Amino acid sequence: MRLKIGRNQPPKAVMTNRPSELINAMVLREMQDGVIRDGLWAQALVEANHDKNKAKSIYIRLRAESMQADTKMLLVRQIQQAMKSDEVKRKDFVSAADIKKSR
Repeated sequence: MRLKIGRNQPPKAVMTNRPSELINAMVLREMQDGVIRDGLWAQALVEANHDKNKAKSIYIRLRAESMQADTKMLLVRQIQQAMKSDEVKRKDFVSAADIKKSR
């Protein structure tokens, strides 16, 4: 299917708020910039029986899954760090329970 656009006008890039589309766009941009993860590319080639055209689409899926996993791990680490910092009381902090104990 061909996209119909005006004369000599390139298609416009449209931003989305869907995470999966954003991640796929990031993968595509990486590929356009020549950034390819060797291990994922090798896996894609194996899954595609060394068909480079099929391997490209498989690579996009694998890299997107990798980015999603990285993002989840980063978020988990940030939450864990926030929880740890909440556990450490500041020296000048006095809780309601501490006030009751001192009476």
